[in-house]
Amino acid sequence: MKVCNSLIVILIFLASNLILGQANQNDTNILKSKIEVLYKNQDILAINKMIHEDNSLEPEYVFEKLNRNIEISLKNNNDKDLADTYIVLGNFWHQQANKLKAFENYLQAETISRRINEKKLLATALMNKSTLLDDKQEKIQTLQEASEIFSEKKDTVNLIKSYLNTGVIYSQLYEEADDSVYRLSQINNFKKLGFEFYSKAEKLNQKIGNKELEGVLFIYYGEWYKHERQFDKAIESFQKAQKVLTETKHTKAQTYCFLMLAKIAFEMKEFNQTHTLLKQAEQLAEKYKFNDYLVRIYDEYVKLYTEQNDLNKALLYSKLYADKSIELAEQSNDNKMQILSLEKNIAENQLQLNEYESDSKMNRFLLIVSFLIAVFIGGISYLIIKNNRRKIDSIEQNKIITELEKSAIEIELKNQLLEEELLKEKVKYSQNNLITFANQVTKIDTFLDDLKTEMKGNLTTVEKQEKINDLKISFAEVLNNQNELKQINSLSSELNQEFFFHIRKNYPAITKEDEQLLSYLILNLSNKEISKKLNISIKSLYTKRYRLRKKLNLEENEKLLDFYKKVVDEFVA
Repeated sequence: MKVCNSLIVILIFLASNLILGQANQNDTNILKSKIEVLYKNQDILAINKMIHEDNSLEPEYVFEKLNRNIEISLKNNNDKDLADTYIVLGNFWHQQANKLKAFENYLQAETISRRINEKKLLATALMNKSTLLDDKQEKIQTLQEASEIFSEKKDTVNLIKSYLNTGVIYSQLYEEADDSVYRLSQINNFKKLGFEFYSKAEKLNQKIGNKELEGVLFIYYGEWYKHERQFDKAIESFQKAQKVLTETKHTKAQTYCFLMLAKIAFEMKEFNQTHTLLKQAEQLAEKYKFNDYLVRIYDEYVKLYTEQNDLNKALLYSKLYADKSIELAEQSNDNKMQILSLEKNIAENQLQLNEYESDSKMNRFLLIVSFLIAVFIGGISYLIIKNNRRKIDSIEQNKIITELEKSAIEIELKNQLLEEELLKEKVKYSQNNLITFANQVTKIDTFLDDLKTEMKGNLTTVEKQEKINDLKISFAEVLNNQNELKQINSLSSELNQEFFFHIRKNYPAITKEDEQLLSYLILNLSNKEISKKLNISIKSLYTKRYRLRKKLNLEENEKLLDFYKKVVDEFVA
């Protein structure tokens, strides 16, 4: 009976989409016409609001309009419009699962909002940025700062969102908590705090009746029930969420509901229903380019087809999963986000230094004017206050100049330390990834050797299926590592570019073959690995190494890696 109810809801939803499809297209065209009218008045805030609130617009259209809004805001020198556009553009990239671009736009909005003291925009940027942070305590602190501003400004809608996001973090802490790290009382407290923030959000929303927030709240309760394996309540919550979110056109949340209902159906061994729900989720995710959800949907397909023993389809979706995971990884790099944060801090300190220097110039100008006035007054009453006046002026001038110069020196030192930290972070990131590159190459070689060995054996049909399953998992893992290889290869080229330029300039006897051998030696590959890649014997390799050392004029006891490190350190310095 429960299965029938779920299928009925899905069929009603599909039928509604078919009937209302033409009407929705007409609504979209009307919305676009309204946006063009607003452009005539250059009302950027109103355009951003329409784009943010309506999820039916095509991603290409949204991206084009937001970039146009940035150009107009920069041309008009309107920082408030610019910060608001960066927030909406960050939301756009967040929906496309491009964490790096979303993080960069939220940082831009945060920096501008702090500079112009626009608190509501600052709180919104902080709240949205918190969803991209890895450290949960940092997330909670960032959301607390945002909540305080929303409460102060009486922005109830965003205050509810910040409460919901905080509740999600405590829910994650509860689900992921390890009793070896946390006491049982702490784990239970995570659950209590999660429900407390959901309850706060629910009470506030009862007063304003926001449908979208009501639907999101149903989703969060559904997640709780799913985690507690109360599947009946979970299905009911997700179906309520779908009904509300269909009215608000919140497409991404609808996609998530289909995905969660599919996961529940799979756990209940209702495989036909699982396939139907995954198909609906996949269609929405592909249409609106929800790449983060597509990865999860492909993973669920792999589980479903593996359970049904359809290994061809399982392998197909495993490859789709791996390809999409690599694409997402390229768009979401935590190290790059950390570097962006450091660069933002440096920029803010540079701005503060410029303000100090500007104030210093103004104060010097005022001091000169004051001094001339003092001289004029001193000329009138020269015989009365000559000596005392000059002493007072001199002391005050020296004191002000000394304090300003001291402040400027402190800011310069702080800025220098931040720049050094940024440089160390980039060099450390590059060097660590060079080591990982060698490990990944070895893994791929081992995988290929295993693949050849496994496929040559005389196996029964059952054994072949088991081997295929094992190789499928290994293959997906190797594919997932390809993004890392791409990044490492790029970093390796960048780090060694100046080194090989130095070699060509100072050691003209070095050939292209010598450079190839030198690159393998820098990566610290073994003689066996290098001889295999060059397709030569170990003895020939020793001869090549000896000739290379002669050309580089290395001492007998001098290691080649020490020579490489010495040259690279000179460029870094």
